[in-house]
Amino acid sequence: MAKLTFKKLGQIVAIAVLCLSLWGCGLVNPRPPRAVVEAAIAQKLSQTQAVLYRQFESSVDPADLAQVGSIRISDHHWTTLANQPAVEVAGTYHLKGGQLTAAQRRQTRDFDLYLQRGESKEQWLLLEPVLARSGEVLQWQPTPLIKPEAVSPASPA
Repeated sequence: MAKLTFKKLGQIVAIAVLCLSLWGCGLVNPRPPRAVVEAAIAQKLSQTQAVLYRQFESSVDPADLAQVGSIRISDHHWTTLANQPAVEVAGTYHLKGGQLTAAQRRQTRDFDLYLQRGESKEQWLLLEPVLARSGEVLQWQPTPLIKPEAVSPASPA
């Protein structure tokens, strides 16, 4: 009888170790693909550039706009926003192209994004805070990400 409980205890420990290993490897809550992070940064950059160019009433050729390059992800962890699972991804990136000076291209920029899985396994949503009146709970607006291939042409890494 003691052997039976010892065997049962060993099985429970083995299952627990396996579950923790899978969780640690990212199979339970995986890191978003680099292309998804790049698409999210590019989408936010594009929105910012569009607002700036509208304010200055400038018509700019899309080829003259800066693009995201050299992304370095320093941290990612899963959390809960608006009672939904989300992953916070932080790191740095550089800009390339456009009418940037050499100094602007060398400048390291920080990013901190919140992403959420969409309805399909490949779909991700960018979560952005919505301004709320004082005393209200912070709201998060999900925005579908543009396919990474559609954000910028494929370029060698």
